[in-house]
Amino acid sequence: MREEQTSWNLDRRRVISALREARSGRGTILLYEGAPETGKTWVLDEALRLAADAGFTTVRVRVEDEPVADPASGRELTAVVIDDVHRASPTVARTLRSLTAAERPVLWVLARESGAGCSEVERLCRAIRARSDTGGELVPWTEDETNGYLTERLHATPDPALTRLAGTAGGNPALLETLVDGLSEEEFVEVSDGRARLVRSGLPDRVLRSVRERLLRTCREQLVRDAITQLTDAALPAGDHVGVVGRPQETVTRATRAWRCGALSRGLRLAQQTISESRRLAGQGAATDVEFAAAVLLADASRFDQCDEVLEAIRARMTRAGRTGWEGRWSGARAHCLMRAGRLGAAVSALDSRPVAELAPSELVIHALAALRDGDVAKSARYVRRAKLAGGRPAEYGWVALQLAEAQHGPEHARSLLAETYGTDLRLRDLLVHEPAAAPFIVRAALACDERSTAQWVCRLISDLADGPFPAFRAAEAHAHGLLHQDPGQLSRARRLYPDIWSRARVAEDIADLAHDAAGGGQSRARLRTTGALQEALSLYSEAAAARDFARVRSRLRSVGVYDTYARFGSASGTTFVDLTSQQERIVRLVADGLTNQQIADQMFVSSHTVNFHLRSIFRKIGVNSRVELAARYKSWATTSMPRSG
Repeated sequence: MREEQTSWNLDRRRVISALREARSGRGTILLYEGAPETGKTWVLDEALRLAADAGFTTVRVRVEDEPVADPASGRELTAVVIDDVHRASPTVARTLRSLTAAERPVLWVLARESGAGCSEVERLCRAIRARSDTGGELVPWTEDETNGYLTERLHATPDPALTRLAGTAGGNPALLETLVDGLSEEEFVEVSDGRARLVRSGLPDRVLRSVRERLLRTCREQLVRDAITQLTDAALPAGDHVGVVGRPQETVTRATRAWRCGALSRGLRLAQQTISESRRLAGQGAATDVEFAAAVLLADASRFDQCDEVLEAIRARMTRAGRTGWEGRWSGARAHCLMRAGRLGAAVSALDSRPVAELAPSELVIHALAALRDGDVAKSARYVRRAKLAGGRPAEYGWVALQLAEAQHGPEHARSLLAETYGTDLRLRDLLVHEPAAAPFIVRAALACDERSTAQWVCRLISDLADGPFPAFRAAEAHAHGLLHQDPGQLSRARRLYPDIWSRARVAEDIADLAHDAAGGGQSRARLRTTGALQEALSLYSEAAAARDFARVRSRLRSVGVYDTYARFGSASGTTFVDLTSQQERIVRLVADGLTNQQIADQMFVSSHTVNFHLRSIFRKIGVNSRVELAARYKSWATTSMPRSG
């Protein structure tokens, strides 16, 4: 019968019967099998609850632990739950087979994916079937069973809107239970007169985030993303879907939510729909805010021409109407578009007309990234702190913060920061959605620390996001996988796909590393490939005005005897201290920030002797006799002469 095969009905009856048998001293085993996302974890949680209510000591065992210690060595009543048995190694599977064969007052509850696992897992499962009444095959709930669960859970008959919303769970009991609990706790469901009704349309970000975090505990990332997308649609009023002209503010809100949840194609479509809808209100000037938000999403999707078109239309309309007060938001959106296109210097210039105190966190991050590229690590760190204090999301400043951690303390520190701040799928995905280029950076740092599992985790998440026509995400996926698998083909593909110059330069540098490692430092042809890739990176870094990266690659080329690189770097800011060269001016800035000669050398990828040589020359040019005097004079000059940058 169908009801004997669904986890909702099967679980309680079978578990209660097995608990009685275990209490008699003979012990028993329940084995649940099913396709992914059919509720195995939910079944095990329910089994633990029923066992605890019956007075059993409950134990969870991880199949990753080797060897598996006997979790029920005593004679007390014990219920042992083991999820994902199909992931057990042959050693663990053999140990479990011997443990479950013993006659003790123990209830073993195991779950595995149907047909998966090594040969030892198959022997374990055959042994279980031979000596016990197994739990059975789990299948998704039907629509009737879903409605039955809703009625039982809410003690009322669900209305059509609630039924439609529950249908987003796809018959998965764990997902459905989490969904209903989240909606009930946030008071989105009202029960009266025997009916359960959804009382609000649309869901605020805090509800979506809360539900999503709970779903991630029991469900795979892809399922969670699909469910959230469907949930957002199902919770909106009927008829308000993509392709139907509606309210621009609501549409752009849905676009932002979809994008942040990783539904990139849907987020882009909704952003484009927002632009179409906002044209109806353009004559009243009422659609400007939503147009700015949509333009930012277009830039994130690498639709730079569309973004420029939207922003120029706003400027022309506002200028024609003689309106004011829109300039700050316009410059912020314009800077975001320029930054995404790799024109970081132009992005900073777009923000220069506004005081730092008025900048949003995302705009402060643009300044932080520019300072880091220019080699001013201390200044970059100050901007990141400002972004945090201004209420910025970790996803906004995380990309720069990780690079700062590596620049200041090495890859191990970057890896520690990653684990501390972005150690869950949810947080790391937020970071990768905001900045896909963070994926290869994290993979590189993880591999430097022999953390291959972290690198694989990042590659999995960026691959989930790269399913669509988004060059930055597809390039980051190829770049990350190229680093993980040492694949020059993937790296070359990433170099072709990246929409910004700096990222292409970083790939060229990684290609040089790969060629060098493959040759072991020998073979003239391999050395030529390495040198050629480094020279390409140097030229691209010069074009991107990335002084710090330019200095690093130039130092690497000089270490192998290449001095005539045909690439020259000029300061993009045009700011110098009297007649100093750009390199000397950078040294002065770092001295003013309190760095020692060795620390300056590390930042600029030169020797401490080189720094000392430049300082002697600087002292003569400026006419000072000490570092303290030099720092004081530079700060005084910078306050009055340098463009405002915070």
